[in-house]
Amino acid sequence: MHKGNAAQAAWACAVLAVIAGISTIAVAGETKEIPDHAGFQSCEGCHDQQHSMWAASGHSKSISRVTNSPRATADCYGCHSAEGFAAKREGKKVDLAAKESLHSIGCLTCHDPRGAKYPDKLVMDRDELCESCHTQRAVLQGRGAKGIEDMRSVHSDVSCVSCHMSEGNHRMQVLRPDDPSLSATRLDTCTACHKDGNGKARAKELQEWQAEYQESMDKLQATLTAVNATLKDKPDLLNADLKAKLDTVKQNLSILQRDGSRSAHNPDFAIAVMAEASSDLNEVKAGVGR
Repeated sequence: MHKGNAAQAAWACAVLAVIAGISTIAVAGETKEIPDHAGFQSCEGCHDQQHSMWAASGHSKSISRVTNSPRATADCYGCHSAEGFAAKREGKKVDLAAKESLHSIGCLTCHDPRGAKYPDKLVMDRDELCESCHTQRAVLQGRGAKGIEDMRSVHSDVSCVSCHMSEGNHRMQVLRPDDPSLSATRLDTCTACHKDGNGKARAKELQEWQAEYQESMDKLQATLTAVNATLKDKPDLLNADLKAKLDTVKQNLSILQRDGSRSAHNPDFAIAVMAEASSDLNEVKAGVGR
């Protein structure tokens, strides 16, 4: 065939292929299916590194934490399943009759490859997206504890992803400055932001915060356990004022425990909450004769 005719024939075939909607592309003599993005499994083909990190994250295991719980409600699935989260965004609740077919929080829970108007093809503002399920922002901003004034920290305005997605990390884990697996040339999350470059100082500071928190929390929990044991046998030992104090202690400490950072989000706020709890618990202890 004449070269000119061959070129024209090839061009005509290509046009027909597009018109016919053939969803394949020829690359170096090979045929590759174009992902339809209908499910997050199709993301792995092009984003294998992100998929591997996601597979090791809590997001990939979210559904397993509620599937076998008889107490799990539709609200639980609103954060623990992709379908539940999508329903929640529309002001609805997922149908629990279909819970066996629900999926963990996957790529398309947070990303919309077709029509997202937010950066990185996110379905909503990045911090709003995180805060739809994660409640740690309250501790980060030093608010929400009864009897404790709001206590902001230098980290209060830092976005969630700044620390939990260092290097685009889809494991959502902070790269700690004391992580022995980090190479000498790789910046940890803290040092990447604190330009003094002193990772050792950051590591020591973080360790001290968390050690002080754990020591204080352990003592408070031990005292709470003892008080609760006494009240189980003698529930009328406390007057109304002391009962209210005990309820406040439990509520405030639960805020710190749900936060899960062991004070790293806001050390001063955590210390203030635990100091107030200790003072109130001492009064409660005296009231039950402990």
